Parts: sequence; C-alpha cells; structure tokens
Amino acid sequence: MNDPGNLPTAEPGTLLRLGPDDWSFGRDLTPGTHVDVVVAWLRTDLAHLSEEWMWVRGHQPQCDYPNVDLHPPCMELRVSVAALRRNARTP
Repeated sequence: MNDPGNLPTAEPGTLLRLGPDDWSFGRDLTPGTHVDVVVAWLRTDLAHLSEEWMWVRGHQPQCDYPNVDLHPPCMELRVSVAALRRNARTP
C-alpha cells in the first residue's frame, strides 16, 4: 500500500506530457497515444488502491482551465506514479 506521505504531488496548473505507457483508462482518449493534461487535481483519496497508478482530473492545454467555474475538468485518466514523478512541471 502507498504511504500517503510518499505520493507524488502536482499543483493545479501543472502540465503533464505523457507517453503512451504513462497513462491508461482515460475518458474519451485513444489508448496508446501521447496525452498532454493540465492538472486540476490528483485523486489522492483513491491512491490506496494502487501503488503504481493515480487518477488525475484536468484539462487539455487549449482549454480555459483557469476558469474552473465555467469549465470543470474535462479529462480524467489514470497516470503512472513514475510518470507523475518524472514529468510534472509547470507550463
């Protein structure tokens, strides 16, 4: 099980550039493709379910993501913990 203090973090607005093996189970996404997502939040409440994957809710980079009242997160995908640690950076 994951130690909550050892989970990766990504602040809202962090851009993740994910390769085909960095994510799975994305809503309305084509498996095996490159995906860019701007983090809205990490589902740390589900982190205990896997040591290797975390759910990310976010936006496509072209979305109006700072205005969350008008545009709630439009993407939800499962991202590998290794990719979160390796790829998290601010846009």
